[in-house]
Amino acid sequence: MSDNFSRPQHTAPLTPILQLVNSAPIVLVAFFAIGLSWWFLLIGVIFLVVGGFGYWASWQRRFFWLNEEGELEARSGILFRRSRQLRISRLQSVDILRPPVARLLGYSSLKIEVAGSGDSRVILSYLSVGKAQELRSEILALAKDERTSTQSAEPADHWKWQVPNGRLVASLVLTTSTYFLIIGAVASVAFALVEPGSGLVTLALAVGGSTISLIAGITSLFNFSVGRNDRGIAISHGLFTTAHYTVSPIRIQAICVVQPIAWRPFGWYQVAINVAGADQSSKKSGPRVLIPVVHEDALPELFHELLPSWNLEIEDEWLASAATSRWRFPWQAARLAVSLTSDLFVVRSGALTRRLSAAPHERIQSIRITQGPWERKLGISSLHADSVPGPVRLRGRGLASSVAVHTALAELDRMFTARKSRKSEQW
Repeated sequence: MSDNFSRPQHTAPLTPILQLVNSAPIVLVAFFAIGLSWWFLLIGVIFLVVGGFGYWASWQRRFFWLNEEGELEARSGILFRRSRQLRISRLQSVDILRPPVARLLGYSSLKIEVAGSGDSRVILSYLSVGKAQELRSEILALAKDERTSTQSAEPADHWKWQVPNGRLVASLVLTTSTYFLIIGAVASVAFALVEPGSGLVTLALAVGGSTISLIAGITSLFNFSVGRNDRGIAISHGLFTTAHYTVSPIRIQAICVVQPIAWRPFGWYQVAINVAGADQSSKKSGPRVLIPVVHEDALPELFHELLPSWNLEIEDEWLASAATSRWRFPWQAARLAVSLTSDLFVVRSGALTRRLSAAPHERIQSIRITQGPWERKLGISSLHADSVPGPVRLRGRGLASSVAVHTALAELDRMFTARKSRKSEQW
């Protein structure tokens, strides 16, 4: 282990200023919302001065280092001291985040997450870009039990795919929600002819909300790239706030290949993922997509390079939905199906937006069968394969109840067998 992080040390000296800058917009918004009054300006100045002193005092008491046992220790607190130890052997992710202001000044935040209940992560804000990359490389090297003289160097990419920004913008515009927006806009215009004031307000809210959501998606996923290196799958994206994730393939618990109806003429797909240990309290926390948009011709290469053990080419092994399911799911009954391959639990669904979801047998958390009143009348049930929190849901709907029970028992056998034969999960 390198001596660079073996002794307690602070984050960057500019950390209190950067934290104060991040909180300043809240004061400015409140200032303009309440009114341009001198007394509120005085309160804002006092708030910034007191807040700045608090950030500085907190920074003085915040230390981090890698101890002799190979654990990351972090101590903080002014009145109440807090000491935390993260076991690198249970590492889930170590990601670099670069908010706009910190990015301009050459600083980054490093987020380290380990397996465990509750808040099992530490965020080191802020470190210089070089120091953040060096610490991340050191932690990843410890996780892989590497002891080489080049462990501080960034790993070389063996394969990398860059999403064209033009295709990204077009794909976000051509989503199913866009068509609902158009329908809503037409309805709002029609309503405006009857009630001019209310119709225009409805139109403004609909267009404004969708525009803000579209811009947020573009800025978040701009310059998206995914690659493979010695330490796992490297994901990077962001226009103003950039994010860099390193994901071990063993942490990917489930995937979903998605195709909205507007993407079909172009042959585009999105691959969403559930990642074990990722903070899912916010949609902006942790990787949620393996790639936001990719052409169907590139999908085989993508899976071959990043997830070679995930074989989604299924032809005649589908368990289709019952004939009576068309009364419950009239639009998509023909596509509803479940398949149990030797390695994966796979679900097919969707009419306007087609989805193909899958999870390895050994990574499924539990199996459930649910049946609502309407389904009970039709003699059908839904089969759920529970995964870790994330955007992917594995739910086989419209199955005949007897088929659902038989499939659930077969999947339990596969789960137990796969877990017995599973190899040690190393980073």
